Amino acid sequence: LLWPRRGSATERFHEGRCFVESSASSMSSLSLSLSISLFLSLSLALSLSSSPLDHTLAGARRDLRTCIASVDCSSEWSDEVAYLQSHIQLRSKSSSFAELVDACQLSEVPLASTPCQVARLQVVRPVAWIHVPKTGTTFGNVLMYLPGMCPFLPPGYLLDDQHHEPGYVGHKTDLWCPGSFSYEGRRDFGDHYGVGGVYKSSVEGHGFIMLRQPEQRIISAYNFFQHSWPKWLFHRPAKDLLEYAQVCSGCAVKILTRKAIDGDLSTGYTVCGNPPPATTVEVTLAKQRLRSGFVFVGITDEWDLSICLLHAIFGGSCLATDFEVVRLGSNRSENLYDTSELMGYKDLADGALFEEASAVFSENLQRYNVSYESCKSCFQQASSFK
Repeated sequence: LLWPRRGSATERFHEGRCFVESSASSMSSLSLSLSISLFLSLSLALSLSSSPLDHTLAGARRDLRTCIASVDCSSEWSDEVAYLQSHIQLRSKSSSFAELVDACQLSEVPLASTPCQVARLQVVRPVAWIHVPKTGTTFGNVLMYLPGMCPFLPPGYLLDDQHHEPGYVGHKTDLWCPGSFSYEGRRDFGDHYGVGGVYKSSVEGHGFIMLRQPEQRIISAYNFFQHSWPKWLFHRPAKDLLEYAQVCSGCAVKILTRKAIDGDLSTGYTVCGNPPPATTVEVTLAKQRLRSGFVFVGITDEWDLSICLLHAIFGGSCLATDFEVVRLGSNRSENLYDTSELMGYKDLADGALFEEASAVFSENLQRYNVSYESCKSCFQQASSFK
């Protein structure tokens, strides 16, 4: 958007409201009129095409003057209007995610994005989804359907077993989601590579992650063709769950601290199957990175609240697909797995990281006023899309 201005605009976020305030000296009424006219002309021209932006621009033309002049966080604008508003705000001042954290505190999760929510998402793009195995491929779908993330995504597209193959996702997201996802030094945006070598350059301040109770994750991974088991080292499958757990524990810690190896499931040459156990130094580093470098931490075992929290922070409609598991199979359990087969074994490394993640998650539930009560509208909206 072209937004002529003199001097600088002041962006203020306080008392549950966020808005861009331009003084009379910073923009003349003539400049404002010209800006609106130019924008409307551009919108009209593009609306004649079959571009995916048609709906966005049509929504943006509605109440444009009010939309630009005063962004009220209590208003339920469409996701598309909020997306355009956030661009105007971010071009007025370079905002950090930290500055936007406490903006737009709401009593319940809105059914449409507020400009502040979408502004938060824009400042953390490109998003780095750190996908720990068996914590939920569905989360990739949730991210792709956040406002403005994938404007060219084919209608109804979902990550699943058919489409989540090596190279496919990364290639397509470059086309469908330009500038939205970062996977520097990795295969694609939903792989299981370690990010220790690229944490500073592409994950810090952009990280999104779901974590799962470690023993539950281990059993799920074992049932899923012994995911990450290092066949290249043992030249055989794990003899039982306990042996598998002892070798593949500390998976999340390894992903956050070690370098890229992902390999393929036929050999098991993956960072999670990297035999040296996670060290106390790596655990400490992983906890620090989780708390300081990730803008979203969700808990697979609290999926519904995690998805609601994501929408409370970053906006977007709550969809039925947000709450669906895309990888069904005989290895999947709706209930908790029986951990007795582990014979008392505990994944201490990932356990410590999960404890930190649970603390961050709990803090953010309070910070963004997210609870089952405040999420009722989100859950009802998702049900209406079924």
